[in-house]
Amino acid sequence: MKKIQILLLNIGVILLLTSCGSKQLYTLGDTAHIKPSNRTTHEAIAVEKIELPIYFMDSPIYKKNTPYHLVKVDNANWIQSMDTHLTNVLIGYLQKSLNTATIYPYPWSSVDKIDKKISLTIRNFIAYKHRVNLDANFAIYDKNQKKSSNYLFSTKTQIEDNSVEGMIEAMDKAYFQLLKRIKSHI
Repeated sequence: MKKIQILLLNIGVILLLTSCGSKQLYTLGDTAHIKPSNRTTHEAIAVEKIELPIYFMDSPIYKKNTPYHLVKVDNANWIQSMDTHLTNVLIGYLQKSLNTATIYPYPWSSVDKIDKKISLTIRNFIAYKHRVNLDANFAIYDKNQKKSSNYLFSTKTQIEDNSVEGMIEAMDKAYFQLLKRIKSHI
């Protein structure tokens, strides 16, 4: 009887350990590959926190199953809050690619004067049918000219393989396309 209890206990522990699959953590937006440009700006540029769809505000990673149904990707989670992370990636990208340190998160307390302010809203950023769709709008406010310019952006990036890694890679490519577009309007 005791052997059966020990056997059942061992089976229970094994089932418990194997049923709790390990969660994989993902991120995107590595700026290590960005090369500084010859163009340097001395403008102080403020970047507001990016607005994201609600499905990005939760740790699990989602994809679309149908045009109307989102599903969690099994055992895949964002490593951190994506609104803060993608804002920091935008700031880092602009600092590196414009060869300047005068790009700051907005609002902040230590900078007295800004020349431009960037606002970005991502309306759709999700995998569906082997591609990543990214739809956004952004505004660049030029304080010196007292003028705001508004832009729309949309792209679809092919997912090379059917893995979570492939999906994140396609999201990364799409996001950097958006960042390049924003930079081109500064």
